[in-house]
Amino acid sequence: MYATLQPVNFGEMVRRRRKALGLTLEKLAERANLSPNYVGTVESGRRDPSLSTIQQIAKALGAAPAELLGGVRDLGPVGVEAGRLVEGLPRDLQEPVLGLLRSLARRRR
Repeated sequence: MYATLQPVNFGEMVRRRRKALGLTLEKLAERANLSPNYVGTVESGRRDPSLSTIQQIAKALGAAPAELLGGVRDLGPVGVEAGRLVEGLPRDLQEPVLGLLRSLARRRR
């Protein structure tokens, strides 16, 4: 299955990413220096966070704020892990690794 671009809400993206990383609501709140209750209301869509809060949550999840504000949907734990591993590589190795992944994806079609 390939990821598709579709609009999603911020809270849904936070919840998906948190679960994909195996984090509890409490652990994410601790990492973001927020209360678990507040993070829960953000995830459920009952609260619209400020830009600074979006940045705190994104940092706690190891994601770019833009990624959580809308982007690739249906990215599972393997995709999240692959993305984090590639992001952690030196810049000069990132493109060759992406090239290899693109090659493998083309062969699969």
